[in-house]
Amino acid sequence: MQQDPTPASKHLILIGGGHAHAIALLMMAMNKPAGVRITLISNLVQTPYSGMLPGLIAGHYSFDQVHIDLGRFCRYAGIDFIEDTVTGIDPLNRTVQCLNHPDFSYDLLSIDTGSTPDLSTIPGAAEFTTGVKPVKPLLAYWDALQNRVLQGDDQQDIHIGTVGGGASAVEVMLAMQYKLHKLLSKEQRRTSHLHFHIICGPQQILTGHNNRVKKRYLNVLKQRNIALHTGFRVAQVKQGRVISDTGEVLELDEIIWATSASGAQWPARAGLECADNGCIRVNDYLQSLSHPEIFATGDIADMVNHPRPKAGVFAVRQGAPLLRNLLAALAGQPLIRFRPQQQFLSLISTGDRYAVASRGPFSFAGFWVWRWKDRIDQKFMQRFSDLTQLPDQIPGAQLKIENPDMRCGGCGAKVGHSILNRVLKQLPPPPNDIEIGLNRPDDAAVIEVPPGKLLVQSVDSFRQLVSDDYLFGQIAANHALGDIFAMGAIPHSAQAIVCLPYASDEIVEQRLRHLLLGASKVFTECGIGLIGGHTSEGAELTLGFTINGLAERQQLLTKQGLQPGDRLIITKPLGTGTLFASDMRSQAQGRWISQALQHMLHSNYRASKILTAAGAHACTDITGFGLLGHLHEMLDGSSLGARLWLEKLPVMEGALACLRAGLFSSLHPQNRKFSPFLDNLDEFSGDTLTELLFDPQTAGGLLAAVSSDQADAVVAELQAAGYPEACAIGSIRPEGNGSVTLM
Repeated sequence: MQQDPTPASKHLILIGGGHAHAIALLMMAMNKPAGVRITLISNLVQTPYSGMLPGLIAGHYSFDQVHIDLGRFCRYAGIDFIEDTVTGIDPLNRTVQCLNHPDFSYDLLSIDTGSTPDLSTIPGAAEFTTGVKPVKPLLAYWDALQNRVLQGDDQQDIHIGTVGGGASAVEVMLAMQYKLHKLLSKEQRRTSHLHFHIICGPQQILTGHNNRVKKRYLNVLKQRNIALHTGFRVAQVKQGRVISDTGEVLELDEIIWATSASGAQWPARAGLECADNGCIRVNDYLQSLSHPEIFATGDIADMVNHPRPKAGVFAVRQGAPLLRNLLAALAGQPLIRFRPQQQFLSLISTGDRYAVASRGPFSFAGFWVWRWKDRIDQKFMQRFSDLTQLPDQIPGAQLKIENPDMRCGGCGAKVGHSILNRVLKQLPPPPNDIEIGLNRPDDAAVIEVPPGKLLVQSVDSFRQLVSDDYLFGQIAANHALGDIFAMGAIPHSAQAIVCLPYASDEIVEQRLRHLLLGASKVFTECGIGLIGGHTSEGAELTLGFTINGLAERQQLLTKQGLQPGDRLIITKPLGTGTLFASDMRSQAQGRWISQALQHMLHSNYRASKILTAAGAHACTDITGFGLLGHLHEMLDGSSLGARLWLEKLPVMEGALACLRAGLFSSLHPQNRKFSPFLDNLDEFSGDTLTELLFDPQTAGGLLAAVSSDQADAVVAELQAAGYPEACAIGSIRPEGNGSVTLM
């Protein structure tokens, strides 16, 4: 028996995808500590790089160019990625609470969630303004604003203003003006009806920068006809106007809020020592003053001995010392003090590929400064975007691992009894008609089958394809239920088969809890529960379920039963095979995977009921053999043929790009064995959509045959029930001997 890989004995959780965490993760990918499970929790799968945000608003960059793809990067680095919003932490029990996941346990915690403008102190600000952060709603607002301006009347004046005179406010306003003028000029429309304002309160713009920088920007604002309102302290915001503390009123149709920022409220609620603005107070080691097992960096952190402005450059510089101290803390070694630089180079853009440089008392400007800034920013982002397979890792800090002995196989590989009992107690109770199950554990479950019912049973199991255990539990459950739904049966109960990677008892328990709670979420929505199963330890995580269902004989759907003239209806888009094959190679955009996961989490339960009620003639679920393979199973043995309307196939975002790049699932070549059943494939040579026919699906949709006179109504009902991509993709022809014709 060979020695197994080092089990994980400690859990490091990073909350937030800020600049410091991004740098730390980049370095950690090449120097990953042994025996440590690392998890990043972020509510964004793609996090913005603040230095390039004005360039995105101005139209100089695309969305992907200015966003670090956390999902893709974590796959590259071997780090678990959880897309969720943190709602709190419990330092006593060392757990993290999230909006849509069970609690996570940690040994060490790092927080880099950034800060946002405080809209709570000024009446009306939260209701009638848009903050410059978070960036995601700002970009959505900006897209809507551009559409409003383009669709509006040039004779109607529009006043757009920012509240705040810092660098972010000035850059955003100049970028918006540049882009809107460019859009209107392209359509040969006037721009004089657009008016721009910067409200900077009692002080001058760009406090913290030298007078030369301020003078340059005052000249830029004057040349660009942007009104600057100094001495205007906003005391109240109403619809379409801001009101000063002296009662002065400024009419504004669009208001962007860019005042001083504050941190999230949950760190203070958890008992961490925080400043008045909610930011976590940290020492020279970037540790919380009140909780040394918690670190904080970036805008969410206040270094008590070295206060600095909330600027991205400081967050980036904190990445390396943060990583050093995290590794040292994990290994029980002394920490190293960090002292941030006093001065820093600031490059502030003006929207039109012109920038001003500032460092201490010095300043210079020009289009060449913007090109210089562009090179710096692009080089920074390139470190994250140019990812392929992870190269050989440089040996990292070595930790003492608990119980490093060889692990047993057979029944000796079972998960411990106490761990299993604690997890099972947290699961929903099984249905009342289970004779013997988890409610009364025994050697096997006992089910009483109602008279006149048929027992429909299926089993599915596969390796983990996402690092989020809770989501993987849901996906595996949905995938296993697919066969039951395809046969028009009502699910009754489930048993689990789980193999967990070797790790400490605490990590094994958390992973098992997340897997089974995720699956139970899906099962509960279907009115069933887990009644038993088997757990073991092994080299990698696998999860599967045996599903029991009940059906009336006359309502049972099968693959056979096609009738000439039937319409073929699909309930979900295609593309999971190529997307996750690309993700494993670090080639898929994070948002593609995030959207694909949402499709995989979508149960076929309601779709099955709709198709059964409509009297579908045949049905199957689209899984490993791909669309063509499963359609062939429906046609096999009959004299019928099928027409497939290639352009009608619903496709997940990014799937065609991955297929064009030749990034196929490992099962894709095997699925090509069905290509002889396509009688006119040569006519579509070079069309990427044909590759989609062979793409294996996980937790895919249903493929059903419905009479042509009901097809439109069934598709409309499916779309209304939450399957927006449901559509008819073909028809059954009376001849063909199992062949498929592409249309």
